Amino acid sequence: MLDALPLATNSSGVCLFGVNDGCEMVPELMSKSWTNVYRIDGILKKSKENTAEIPKFTRHKIEKVLSRMESEFRGASFRHANVDLESTEAFELARRGVPRAQLPGAQIVYSIDLNWFRSPRFSVTIQCSGEDDEMLRQLIETIGSNLGSESMTIRLQRQHFGPFGSENSLLEKQINLQNIVRNIHLNRDILASSKTIDDKVITESSEEIQSVKSRDIFDGFGLRESTKLGDYDAMRPAWPRNY
Repeated sequence: MLDALPLATNSSGVCLFGVNDGCEMVPELMSKSWTNVYRIDGILKKSKENTAEIPKFTRHKIEKVLSRMESEFRGASFRHANVDLESTEAFELARRGVPRAQLPGAQIVYSIDLNWFRSPRFSVTIQCSGEDDEMLRQLIETIGSNLGSESMTIRLQRQHFGPFGSENSLLEKQINLQNIVRNIHLNRDILASSKTIDDKVITESSEEIQSVKSRDIFDGFGLRESTKLGDYDAMRPAWPRNY
């Protein structure tokens, strides 16, 4: 078994695994530079270099910072796509969306949206590719520094892995041979549908749409019959606890 894009032990969300012959498909899938979606909760705190009290922030101020950061990332996406910003090709790509990275593994952020803000806590949704946990946590720290303060990640959750969403995933309590086989068949259908994804341009939620379309297939397998969460502890970490 091979984890396509491992999450840190203190993160959670959708993971994609290669099983047996599927392990050979992982490099090919990663080369597609799919966009992944994360929800990240952060908290603002007083800078160590600033002895004054933490400044007062407003939603408008944070949105302004995020808008500026997103604009900078969009410019970087054109450079990673090997496109001249002054060319007709760049204009056509911008008209259709944001250019997709043509270099596998390139770390690019395509959008940052503020979900909610209640000082000092905030939550953002990030659409990106080529990322890892360290890069995403540094991004949250950058938000704080741009506000003249410091910020840190308190929760990181991957909501979409390319065309795969949480509605297509197995919970820990659902993992058994039968469900794994059914899930493999489902994922093959999702991969077949993902061939319609534009390999040149990122459009808003383009990969997520494929995932939502596949939800009926997932329900048809009857996997949701055993998904009652009354006795499921979502806060229990994946690693063992020995006190």
